[in-house]
Amino acid sequence: MRSSLLWCASRLLWPRGAVGAARRPLSGGSRPLEELFAQGGPLRTFLERQAGSEAYLKVRRPELVAVVKLLNEKEQELRETEHLLHDENEDLRKLAENEITLCQKEITQLKHQIILLLVPSEETDENDLILEVTAGVGGQEAMLFTSEMFDMYQRYAAFKRWHFETLEYFPSEIGGLRHASASIGGSEAYRHMKFEGGVHRVQRVPKTEKQGRIHTSTMTVAILPQPTEINLVINPKDLRIDTKRASGAGGQHVNTTDSAVRIVHLPTDWK
Repeated sequence: MRSSLLWCASRLLWPRGAVGAARRPLSGGSRPLEELFAQGGPLRTFLERQAGSEAYLKVRRPELVAVVKLLNEKEQELRETEHLLHDENEDLRKLAENEITLCQKEITQLKHQIILLLVPSEETDENDLILEVTAGVGGQEAMLFTSEMFDMYQRYAAFKRWHFETLEYFPSEIGGLRHASASIGGSEAYRHMKFEGGVHRVQRVPKTEKQGRIHTSTMTVAILPQPTEINLVINPKDLRIDTKRASGAGGQHVNTTDSAVRIVHLPTDWK
C-alpha cells in the first residue's frame, strides 16, 4: 500500500519528460492531486488508517501528524463556509466566496506538503552542500541572470540562518556572473536545496536590449552534498612499509637515503 502511494506521489512531483531534478509545483486545480486525496482514494485511506496509530506517528513523523490535522481542520472550515453561499445577505455571500478561495489555496498547499513528507528522506538530507552556478546561453544577459540567482540563494541561506561561504566568484564586465560556487551549511540544507539542481531559464527584455525584444537566457545550478566527516582507525599491524634506495655510483648520500616508500594495507591490498 505504502509503495503504491509513494509511486503516485513521485509521479506528481516529477512528471514524465521532466528535464533534470527540478521540482515542478502543481496547479491548484491539479486533477491527479484531487483524485489522490478524494474520499475513498488511496492517500486518504492511508491517512485514515494511520490516524489509529497517532501515538506512533507523533514519535516517528510529528510533522506529518501536524499537517494532516491542519488539513482536516481546513476542510471542515471549507464545508462550513460553503453553506454561507446560500445566505440571503449578499455581502455575506461575497465574504464567503473570498474565504472559500483562500481555504482552497491553503488546502492545496497542505496536500503538496503531505506528499513531500511521505517521500522517503535520503541519507544526505542532513548534509551541508556545495552550490555551483554557471551562465549558459544568452551572453551578458545570461550572466546577469546568473548573478541574480546567486544573490537569491545567498539571501535564502541568510533567511534560513545557514552558513554561506563564497568559494569562487568570476564576474562579467557589466556586473553579471560567469561562474561561482559557495559552501552552504545548516539544518537540512541539502534537503531544501537538492531540487534546485538543473537548468533555469528566464524570458524577459534584457538591460542590454535597445529595441525592446524579449530574449531567452539560461543558467545551470549544481547542488552537491558534502560528505560527512568519519573517524578512520588503521591498525599499524595491518600496514607493510617498503623502502627503496638507489644503487650504483653517485656517492655516499645516494646509497643511504630512502628515495621511494611504498605503504600497503594488507587486509585490502591497497597501495
